[in-house]
Amino acid sequence: MRIGEVAKRGGVSVQAIRFYERRRLIRTPRRTPAGYRLYSEKDLECVVVIKKMQRFGFTLVEIRRVLQLWVLPSDTGGSSPYDDCSAQACIREGLKLGEKKLQAMNEQIRSAVQLRDELQAALTQIRAGLNVPSPQNARPDRPESPASIAIAAS
Repeated sequence: MRIGEVAKRGGVSVQAIRFYERRRLIRTPRRTPAGYRLYSEKDLECVVVIKKMQRFGFTLVEIRRVLQLWVLPSDTGGSSPYDDCSAQACIREGLKLGEKKLQAMNEQIRSAVQLRDELQAALTQIRAGLNVPSPQNARPDRPESPASIAIAAS
């Protein structure tokens, strides 16, 4: 399939596909005699995995590391440095990377919750100092919608 079809089916732009090639996240595709890039289903799978991993917050370096476990050649142009990696060992390595990312995300969430609680406490102190009542139905675990803020303000 050509680049436009891979982009469409992968939910990315043609420019993203070219970027992934330049960053060596996907293999350099075969070309037709006219110079058109030809991609396989495996290339499409890589694009889908890249997009999903980006959504999870993985960096391009981390994504490349995971892809190297299964499909990408090494930077030296040879086979993957993990070709001798057994399926179980490769899966374990990928699992470690995923668990590390999940741990980092959980820490970010804890920090964000702590920051939110500090802001809420500061706003409560300011309201008390101004003798302004707290908004009705305010829940610290659920942000207010713009509509509920507008209703409370009227």
